[in-house]
Amino acid sequence: MTMTYDGTVPALFENIDVRFDNQSTNIYAGQIGVRFDTGVTALLFCADPFIGLRLDTVEVTPLAGSQVNQGERLAWMFNSYVPAMSQGWQAAAFQLAAWDIVADGGDGLTAGRIQSSNTTNSQILSAASALVVASQGKSGNGGVFYQPTAGPRYSQTLFEAADTSVPEPSTYLLMGVGLLALSQLRRRA
Repeated sequence: MTMTYDGTVPALFENIDVRFDNQSTNIYAGQIGVRFDTGVTALLFCADPFIGLRLDTVEVTPLAGSQVNQGERLAWMFNSYVPAMSQGWQAAAFQLAAWDIVADGGDGLTAGRIQSSNTTNSQILSAASALVVASQGKSGNGGVFYQPTAGPRYSQTLFEAADTSVPEPSTYLLMGVGLLALSQLRRRA
């Protein structure tokens, strides 16, 4: 399977100031758009900020969250927070939290390889810190990581997730009642 960065896919991101390995940088953080060789587009997050994103076509291998460092924690965080995102700063906060979790085990943004700087947007920093804390000890299913087939240092590993949980029985009951009501209305019409 191949994947190519696609800047025409609407994405949520924000430009932020951070420190990577004690070097200050200004970087786009948030979702990016990609196109797979099947023609499907997707919005993904970066799992490794220390590797540049290749803009050409890259062969990738899909991996489950359990096969990637902190992957199940990121899947939980993704499923819990990304569906409600509508602003670039929210996606940037999620991305910053994900980087801290992958690079530093989620030790917070004041120590380790990923750190805030004195010019990091306070709203983004606060939200990222809250995500790191909220995800501690959590694990989720449905994480899919796209790792370059040539190796994780060839290009960024990107990820997405989808909630694969089974609905509660009460959800099925409510859906059944709704279908019965619709069939009764149809009969009367």
